[in-house]
Order: sequence, then structure tokens, then C-alpha cells
Amino acid sequence: DELHLYSIGTRSYSPLEWSHFGWYYGRPATIWSLGILLHQMVCGEHPFRRGQNISWDHQLSLPQGLSQECQDLIRRCLNMLDLERPSLEELFCHPGMQ
Repeated sequence: DELHLYSIGTRSYSPLEWSHFGWYYGRPATIWSLGILLHQMVCGEHPFRRGQNISWDHQLSLPQGLSQECQDLIRRCLNMLDLERPSLEELFCHPGMQ
């Protein structure tokens, strides 16, 4: 996966490492963006408030009515550590996607 030092795309979907360090890797950034999109689809809102500074110890708040599988899927996609995010293959096999 290639290191990117520029961003083209919607800022609110940019991964944490871009806003903090000014770089990102494409595959983990894609998973982050999918996590944002999934959160918006199932919760009806962006997981982070506009202008909110996301910290490394940020605790993501999810509705209690959401299945554990779906909560786990969103949390894994929005993992603060890019190397800890699932690959696309892992994502497709996750119980939350079944």
C-alpha cells in the first residue's frame, strides 16, 4: 500500500492519520471512510461532530439498539490505529456484513 501525502476527497471522510499527521495509506483510509458511511447509514448521522478534534483515546458512542455485530464492525472500521483496521476481505467476512 502506498503512502499518500495529499488528500483528494471529502474532508469529513478523511482518516484520523490524515488530520493528525498529513499522511495516510490508501487501504486503511478506505476502511475508515467505509466506517463513516456505515455509521451514517445505520445511525443517521456522522460519527464525529463537525470541527471536533478526534483524539487517539476517543470512545465511539453507538446506539444501544444496534446489534453487537454491527457495533463491532463500525468500531473496527473506525479504529484509531490504521494498521488495526480490517482489510476489505476481512470486512466482507465479518458477521456484521452477513
